Amino acid sequence: MASTSSPSSRHAPSSRPRRLTPIASRFAGRHSTVNCQACNRSMVPRVVTYYGQPLRSVCPFCGATFMKFSSGLQRLLRHFQTRSLSFSAFKWLTLAALCFGLLGAVSDWVKLPVNISLYAAFGTIGFGLMALAELFVQCVERMAAKQCHESNYYWAGFTAIAIISANQNHDLVNYLLLFSLALLVRGLIVGSVRALSGSKSYRA
Repeated sequence: MASTSSPSSRHAPSSRPRRLTPIASRFAGRHSTVNCQACNRSMVPRVVTYYGQPLRSVCPFCGATFMKFSSGLQRLLRHFQTRSLSFSAFKWLTLAALCFGLLGAVSDWVKLPVNISLYAAFGTIGFGLMALAELFVQCVERMAAKQCHESNYYWAGFTAIAIISANQNHDLVNYLLLFSLALLVRGLIVGSVRALSGSKSYRA
């Protein structure tokens, strides 16, 4: 006679211990700790925050600063300090200068108001100077990168040459100031475009 088990015995938990499959470690293949540069001990950095904003990470043993986090203003200024080897800014500055030049030619041909011709002339000259400044910056940066040098030395050399030339020939002072202004405005425009494109890509 076949023995039948009751429903309660079939659903009763087994006394045999179940074999748990090991869960892969979160830090598998990576180091979860770093060495402190001050006390040279292996540690996990502790993050110091101020109103929810991370300021720096410190060693839990000696309290030495391990890493500093940049603020929002520093991240914004980083777009103006980034030196990228790309002629894209030169292309759209040149395109803007050509558009203003075309607007001036059309205004003279169609006999548009004088104010439009004046704005077109200022736009052509301004964007043309900024395009030349961007071309000069990219040439200096590419020359430094090709020679594996720091570009700061090149800029210091050009600054010294400009100062010496202005002292020798006072007629060059106005041209050097105009070109320096073009470099400054170019940096503001290119940095603003990079900051806006960076914020849009971050949101996306």
